[in-house]
Amino acid sequence: MAQVLIVNPPNSNTVFDGATCTVTRPEDHTDWSNFPSLGALTLASALADIAGVTPVYIDGTVVPWPTLLDYIDAHAGDILAVCASALTATYEAAVAVLAHAKAVRPQIWTVIGNDHFTALTEQCLTRHHACIDFGFRGNEVVAPFQALIADLHLGRLRKPEAYPGIAVWNGGEIISVPQRPEPVFTAVRHDLVDATFDHSTPYRSNFQTRVAPQLRKMLGVNLQAGMPVEIGRGCIKFRRDDACSFCSIQFGGMWKNSVHDPHTAWQLIEHMSNHTYDYLYLTADELPLTFGGLLRGMLDEAPEWWTRTPENERPVMVGYARADGLSNPRHAETLRRLGIRQLMVGLDAGAPVSLLAMNKPLSPRKDGDPAHRAELMFEHNVQAMRTAREHGLLLKIGFVIGHLGMTPELLAENAASMRRLIDAGKGVVASLDVEVLSPEPGSLDYRYLTEPELAGRAAQRLGLTVGEESARRDIASHWKALDVIDREAAMAEYVAAVMPGLTLDDLARTRGELRAYGKAAGIVVGE
Repeated sequence: MAQVLIVNPPNSNTVFDGATCTVTRPEDHTDWSNFPSLGALTLASALADIAGVTPVYIDGTVVPWPTLLDYIDAHAGDILAVCASALTATYEAAVAVLAHAKAVRPQIWTVIGNDHFTALTEQCLTRHHACIDFGFRGNEVVAPFQALIADLHLGRLRKPEAYPGIAVWNGGEIISVPQRPEPVFTAVRHDLVDATFDHSTPYRSNFQTRVAPQLRKMLGVNLQAGMPVEIGRGCIKFRRDDACSFCSIQFGGMWKNSVHDPHTAWQLIEHMSNHTYDYLYLTADELPLTFGGLLRGMLDEAPEWWTRTPENERPVMVGYARADGLSNPRHAETLRRLGIRQLMVGLDAGAPVSLLAMNKPLSPRKDGDPAHRAELMFEHNVQAMRTAREHGLLLKIGFVIGHLGMTPELLAENAASMRRLIDAGKGVVASLDVEVLSPEPGSLDYRYLTEPELAGRAAQRLGLTVGEESARRDIASHWKALDVIDREAAMAEYVAAVMPGLTLDDLARTRGELRAYGKAAGIVVGE
């Protein structure tokens, strides 16, 4: 059987020396190692029915790096392809895995995909085409990826146009094929999680250490294991291609996608529950405003197995919500009645002008006062916590430190307001995430870093100040052609370019102070 390795790489700074690691320490960002990688498992599951092919699921967040490389060495003769996901934090590790496979046996095919590659396709293929045979851009890639692997196994590779979403290096030029819409993949094979490596033991151990205790304390439920569930993907902000400034999600050709009907959604939930997963993480980037129709349909068509199960024996579901969605009591009631007990809500800033700089408010259908919309967004942040408390929902709230045009005065104002929001959230906020803004490729902030004219125009429109244009041009010239991004170096230079009077140390210090403040209030930090 020809093996196809589907690798979710670890954070690059866990396996390579040299990157600065103050606000991007892996131990501060551990939630992804609490349960399986749905993206990797989906791609592995899509290959399971190809005759003669054995998909091998490998999650580098729990499988040690030397073990991963040793496996490639030991099985090189049987490996058809090594495929790796690539976020900005994991891209260098992903490339290293592919390069290692090529060094061991050059005939091994290599495939890369996910947000970082989608955002920087040209840079990635220009610099690393020797070890990247194929890349896939965007989200709608399951069917063409499956077709590519089947064709490689049969030795009948077709022209790139046969594989929507693919990008390849072709003698000095890049051929990139547009995506095509495809349905959400639902045939997830849980048996693949432990088919080659024992992933479940570390997943469950991490979950029991990091997630279960706080939910046991605040909800009175004993949970065993978590699993991501995809009933939909997308965010209302993607509808007008108007994402928050720091968002680097590359949604591809469909701004939202979901299962066809409530019945299918419930089937997925039942399937996960039957596999002893009792903490179901709904992966949609935003639930109430983006998938309100699906959620209401699920409530109307709740199956008998769900309604007859006592509430304290049902799986606990968690998901994402915008504050301006959760602040509506009707939305909160729907979520609570569906068994969605915890919501991740990005409050993100403590001042209206900062929310506006982060592009948090929804774009109006017609011209509206941006400042007024930012004021309303701030009010939604406050109201969302009240509404969650009234409906018995727990929150994981997130703050982002830094934005285009932030000054020392704005930083202090945001920090003071964030402390008041933390105080207001006692008893309803289960966990707190505070991070320094990272200008990830694919985000508007990354464009501000690499396109100084764009940053200047945005600052003028907002009435904010950025650094001198000559300095911003120098900084931009350094980053434009890179594919490997030292995230903390990018953070530091972004601060220098667009946040006059501040340094990365200033933002990092505020982050540390707010995390300590949350911890002193009895809130779990970072999970």
